Amino acid sequence: MRKQFYLIGGAAMLVAAAACSDSTGLKNVISQADANQLATDFDNVASLSATDFGPGVSFSINTDGTSGSAAVASTPFPINTQFSVTRQCPRGGQSALSGSVTGTGDRVAHNLTLDANATRTDTDCAFDTRDGVLTLGGSLTYAAHLNIVNAALSGLQTASHKGSFTWSRTGGSGTCDVDITRTFDPSTKTLTIKGSFCGHVIDVTKTKNS
Repeated sequence: MRKQFYLIGGAAMLVAAAACSDSTGLKNVISQADANQLATDFDNVASLSATDFGPGVSFSINTDGTSGSAAVASTPFPINTQFSVTRQCPRGGQSALSGSVTGTGDRVAHNLTLDANATRTDTDCAFDTRDGVLTLGGSLTYAAHLNIVNAALSGLQTASHKGSFTWSRTGGSGTCDVDITRTFDPSTKTLTIKGSFCGHVIDVTKTKNS
């Protein structure tokens, strides 16, 4: 009986130790659910539009997939310029993007094609997670493609983030590698984010409301 008691007691201690390890270790890692949400929120902070690249390349557009008035004449012009944009993060801090953009535009036809390449620098950029507010910092490479035809988004619009950042929240900290690509299809109003984020495979799909 005594041996059986020791065995049961030992098993109980192992279970208790495992439970304790799990409860204290949760904040020291980023879960799959948090990675999915963070990847989406992380990308959303850096979503850019034509107006972010300066007055020389911007005009009135529709982003819901509907077209503007038909063009009467065409006056295309080349675009090759620098841009710098700073965004506020959801729970404090900021994300800054600085780089170059090239492409072509047509103010009469309301057509615009842009390819941006930049460095994204996050400073105390904070997001909500299931285990508390997470603050991150670091620099990544950012690339984006924007295409507008007749004042409406046309074809797949893309953006990617690659690199790593450090993160911290109460009870934990670490370093995360990021390699995600966001794709938006205006014809179906479907947003997808795929790749890897903090060691997790990301495959998120969302549909914008009409």
